[in-house]
Amino acid sequence: MFAVRQSQKLNETVNHDMLQKILSILLGKKVQLFQSINFLEGSQQATHSDSVHMTTFPLGYLIAVWIALEDIEKGSGVLHYYPGSHQLPYILTPDFEHGSNRLFLGENAYVNYEKKIAEVLQKNTFEKKEFLAKKGDILIWHANLLHGGNPITKNNSSRKSMVLHYYAKDVACYHEITQRPALIE
Repeated sequence: MFAVRQSQKLNETVNHDMLQKILSILLGKKVQLFQSINFLEGSQQATHSDSVHMTTFPLGYLIAVWIALEDIEKGSGVLHYYPGSHQLPYILTPDFEHGSNRLFLGENAYVNYEKKIAEVLQKNTFEKKEFLAKKGDILIWHANLLHGGNPITKNNSSRKSMVLHYYAKDVACYHEITQRPALIE
């Protein structure tokens, strides 16, 4: 997490003028980096929307960038996504049994969120795509795009990549499930 704070080269990449301009045009507001995550191998994360983790008010002001740091091979925990799913209604805590109350987070909140996502995918006809990227390829996605990491099926494989999450400036940012504010340094 946050390797951009340790590397001048990574910091220059994530704050590159052209990237900032493109993301700002797509969101309709200036952006600022919230988080960077570097992966050595595939995350194997279940299908999800970033909006449940990094939520904005008003909704829709988070954008993500995925950068391949090597050629990505099948079996390495390839990033998958569902084109068009970003147009679905946001799935937030009122939409599934989260078990939370004013003082405590429910024990199965995220498990129940994942079940809700699976139900939504069953009811829709989105085609699952895999991002078999070449080194240097970039995928930019909307915060509500359903995506995740495939299982790793090839032993000793890597999936070196970097994910960047940018908020639009001047919007409220928080973590939907825990209701904690997202603080930007």
